[in-house]
Amino acid sequence: MKRAYDRQSGQGVPTAFVTPLQGRGIRAGWTAAVVAILHLCLFGVDISAAGDKRTLQDCIDTALRNHPSIRAANEAVNAADAKVSQSASSYFPQVRASTGYSHNQSTGAIGPTVTKDYTTSLSVNQTLYDFGKTGHALDATRASRRSLEFDQERVVQDVILNVKQSYFALLAADKLATVSQKSLDKAESHYRQAQAFFRAGSKPKYDVTRTEVEVNNARLELINARNNAKIGKITLNNAMGTDPGADISVEDVLSEPTEVSSLERALTEALKSKPELLKADADILAAQERVKAEQSNYLPSLSASGSYNWSSGTSEGNFLGTDIRQDVGNSWNAGIMLSIPLFEGGLTRGRVSEARANLLVLEARRESLRQSILLEVNRAFADLESATARVDVMQTALKKASENLDLAQGRYEAGVGPYIEVTDAQVASLKAETDHVQALYDYQLAAAKLFRAMGRRSDAVGEKKDESAHR
Repeated sequence: MKRAYDRQSGQGVPTAFVTPLQGRGIRAGWTAAVVAILHLCLFGVDISAAGDKRTLQDCIDTALRNHPSIRAANEAVNAADAKVSQSASSYFPQVRASTGYSHNQSTGAIGPTVTKDYTTSLSVNQTLYDFGKTGHALDATRASRRSLEFDQERVVQDVILNVKQSYFALLAADKLATVSQKSLDKAESHYRQAQAFFRAGSKPKYDVTRTEVEVNNARLELINARNNAKIGKITLNNAMGTDPGADISVEDVLSEPTEVSSLERALTEALKSKPELLKADADILAAQERVKAEQSNYLPSLSASGSYNWSSGTSEGNFLGTDIRQDVGNSWNAGIMLSIPLFEGGLTRGRVSEARANLLVLEARRESLRQSILLEVNRAFADLESATARVDVMQTALKKASENLDLAQGRYEAGVGPYIEVTDAQVASLKAETDHVQALYDYQLAAAKLFRAMGRRSDAVGEKKDESAHR
């Protein structure tokens, strides 16, 4: 760091603390630093919490609060609430008020007549009975709103699955970066060892150049691994709906077991709780109500209406040379109307046929969705079983690969084994560690996908454990 000369102390100080203002000395820089620290303290920045690791449940809660797709789904439900209010409005009287001025001139048997008046009117219209048309339309709207609630739950579960996938991917990337760092450390140790043997004349120059290549390869792998971990943080922040550039550290639960149900229970729960299937049921109910609402158009409707008019004006005319002038008075009317559809050119029949066809489409799609859900659950359960078995296998393989590497290194250090044995054992050990991390990631992701296929949000990993499912 460059240093500047302090005239008061006669010593060099870091240029980072030198204020750009001339003639104020070094104290202004220290003052600014103290003010900045006080500002952080006053505004409640919790520096101690900066290094805390976030749990999976923390990340899920953050996503549920911030993710834009969830906000969009919430607003869709709010819009459906407004549609329900619109459909229910037909049950209530429709009251309107109007006011205006009119000028009317006519010629009749008694001569020309001119009428000028200001009128204020209040009218009321009320549907008395429409044979269920309004009720079925309202029920259809309510079912559609229920459908959007289930779609909202689908969005929530998709966001949770995405968070879990990103969370586990970040953990895997961090572990692989650690593996790459260990691999680099071992390669550098082998390089130093090969140099010592070569100087002593016990090993050829080939061992030195071979270890140099391994060091460079290990450095390249470490660069890629660290980049993948950085991308993993960006992806997790994106899945939570937060700033992609924010630094984040997560709690390691990649090796934690997860409680899972039997296949039969998983299938039963999926058919009962899967939001996509529940949404399909709500859509079918809405379509059934629309069919009934359209059929109601065949039937008459009974309504009542009334109005009262406040008028202020005159009506002027001339009859046989005599001027006639009258004031326009107030008026009212009331009535009941029965409307009977006699012939509409097949309009109602066409609407009913369309509504029935749409209902059949939704029922067919619901059955197709049911089959897809059963397939999804069976496939997710099979993937989980496979991942569980691979974790057990890779744990054994990792242990054997580590033992083999120790033996190869011991033989090389004793001068009885070639370096190619060390190289082969190190490659096998690195692959075993990488495959083990991948198996753990696949296990957690398979469990998360199984919960999603079952229509369950599920608890955070590690809160409920079933040792028989994974060890």
